[in-house]
Amino acid sequence: MSTTDRRSICRCLALACAVFVLPAAGVAASEQSSANAGGNDAYYGNYRVSRDHELGIQRFITDAGESVALIADYQSGVVRLLFPVSETEFVMGPGFAVQSPAELHVRFVKDAQGNVTGISLRSAVGATNFAERVPVAEEAVEIPHGDTRLAGTLFIPPGKGPHPAIILLHGSGPLTRYSFGPYPRFFASLGLAVLIFDKRGTGASTGTRLDASTGAQSPLPAAYYPDDLANDALAVFAFLQRRPEINPKEIGFWGSSEGGMLATQVAARNKDVAFSINSSGFMGPLWETVLYQAGAIPRSHGLSAAQAEEAREFAKLWMRVARTGEGYDQFISQREEIRKANKAWLLCYFSKEYSSLEQMRWDWDHILSFSPLPALGNVTSPVLGVFGELDPLTDASDAASNMRKVLSGAGHGDFTIKIFPNAGHSLGEMPSGSRMAPGVFEMLRSWLLKRVHVAE
Repeated sequence: MSTTDRRSICRCLALACAVFVLPAAGVAASEQSSANAGGNDAYYGNYRVSRDHELGIQRFITDAGESVALIADYQSGVVRLLFPVSETEFVMGPGFAVQSPAELHVRFVKDAQGNVTGISLRSAVGATNFAERVPVAEEAVEIPHGDTRLAGTLFIPPGKGPHPAIILLHGSGPLTRYSFGPYPRFFASLGLAVLIFDKRGTGASTGTRLDASTGAQSPLPAAYYPDDLANDALAVFAFLQRRPEINPKEIGFWGSSEGGMLATQVAARNKDVAFSINSSGFMGPLWETVLYQAGAIPRSHGLSAAQAEEAREFAKLWMRVARTGEGYDQFISQREEIRKANKAWLLCYFSKEYSSLEQMRWDWDHILSFSPLPALGNVTSPVLGVFGELDPLTDASDAASNMRKVLSGAGHGDFTIKIFPNAGHSLGEMPSGSRMAPGVFEMLRSWLLKRVHVAE
């Protein structure tokens, strides 16, 4: 995790393309391959140290397409990569993607049949604990939705159901079910069924993706953002309602970035949604978020205030042309000057790709002018909004204020909004990025368990 969403943010001003983010410098190629958990999916799962202390080991796909293993301690908030030293032994270093010196040695313990029964944990000072495997069932699912097929994984907790459930929604970009970092296993540790899926047009899911980071379109589709994404989420919701092991009255949504915004939109469209959690999702017109990012992202990368303001001014020109249809020639001319001056950081895959005024006008009408606030006022189920004070992608203060104003004005009786100090877009503690900000897991845990009924 870091103050930036991924290395690609240096090159564009798109909304966060991932829920869980790598450090700004990324994971070195040599470390990416070594962080692969041997390709052994059997190691991924939840492990119980004590009644109130669980760890999760989760598969995560990096920018480079590498499959790595994250270990998350839901008590301390530590979230870091695991590096293999043998087939069954791994180490966790002092930083998110730093291997040595090892702070924790993890050894997977198997029974006579080769099944993983737990993990042995040895700290750098030699203290040893054993964490037993929690028997969470995993099922590959395919959810039909018109001409689209959504592929995903359903985690089902132990014990007699029906269980409450939570559906996780992606940030913008071509993201799969392995883009959620520690969150799927964390929610499973609370006793909820968890459904994660590949976004449409990504991974094993079919369909055409249209989201906040799609960029200039050709040919121009008739769809409006975020209708396809919201309808996909509601199709997944309907799928879970039909499952006998799921309580159809206790199914809700959590999402990060674009997915956080989307969580409230689906709750507005279907009153059966039991709760919605917005983690760092924009809460205002999308074009305002783009302008905020234009200034905040360069500053998060160490650029000067003058450079950040230059980026904002070019983004303002872009928004003005897209909104009014006037000044296109000025936009093209200024873009060429930017390229000649080698100021590529002023461009992104919106502004650098436009080849016609028609594209820009379509982008405004179908994507950039969208605001989630009108629908937010129609949400009646419990709402939680959590934001990071240092987020360069979502203006935390603005989003929290807008949420509070709309929900209060609508007479909503059960909403909670929290801005975490020193936290980034994925709510990781800054600047280290090697653990969640203090209180994140605790707030999610306490808020959810007061609103759903989990079997003991």
